[in-house]
Amino acid sequence: MSLPQPTVGLLHPGAMGAAVGRQDTLAARVLWLPDGRSAATADRATAAGFQPARDLPELVRDVDIVISLCPPQFADQVAAEVLAAGFHRGLFVEADAITPERMTSIGEAFTAAGVRLVDGSIIGPPPTEPGTTRLYLAGAPEDTTTVVNLFAGSALEAKPISTRLGAASALKTAQAVFQKASRALAGLAHALADHYGVADALTEEGRRRSRPILAEPDYLPSVAARAWRWSPELAEAAAALRAAGLPDTMILGAEKILDAWSTYRDAPPDEVDMLFTRLRREVANPPSSAL
Repeated sequence: MSLPQPTVGLLHPGAMGAAVGRQDTLAARVLWLPDGRSAATADRATAAGFQPARDLPELVRDVDIVISLCPPQFADQVAAEVLAAGFHRGLFVEADAITPERMTSIGEAFTAAGVRLVDGSIIGPPPTEPGTTRLYLAGAPEDTTTVVNLFAGSALEAKPISTRLGAASALKTAQAVFQKASRALAGLAHALADHYGVADALTEEGRRRSRPILAEPDYLPSVAARAWRWSPELAEAAAALRAAGLPDTMILGAEKILDAWSTYRDAPPDEVDMLFTRLRREVANPPSSAL
């Protein structure tokens, strides 16, 4: 005997949300809220086979699971609106790209209201084929299992990683530090190379380097050992960016990190955690400004 098909409320079907919701439709009925959404959103929802709800109270009344997938600046507002609309049963999946601290705050509000909640974070492009995108989950095992079952057999792999709310958001935040910032840095590097007429050579050099840096934390002590040399190089790079009329903020930030590690000149610690402790100490005890 098959289990009844769950009903999912999706807030809101942007490019990522629509693709995630489309994976839901393999195992669930998906509702969305047209009120206040753009024509492009409506087109995505229709193409994905979502069913419209008249308003938020109607949507939360009829669903078993609510998934929030909106721009991070609206996450708290959407969560509060869901509670205010009367969602007092079922499961809320907070899958927005927010900090662990904001996730914890939202979790406290739902716990106080007696509503189950899962912390979720999506890493990868909008899912269209298996093996490209993961939905990481944190929360009570019975709740994360519910989400895993919802996406079973779909192009989106749902993977529990912790019972602690905020863990999935922490993973997404840490990954974004590298993934998003590295893209911005690539744009900055190419803008500088273009200014000096060496863009083609930079692109060719980039093709020669393919180390998965984020997958090699054990490499960081060797970075610290060279930080005393690399920091002045970044100071020069920042000066070149300013001369080219380009922003130097990210490079100055990287220079500050290397400055913090420059104490390990040619003698890095064996434990990577010591490098992280050094960075935290730098924030807690910044050098005093010269008078």
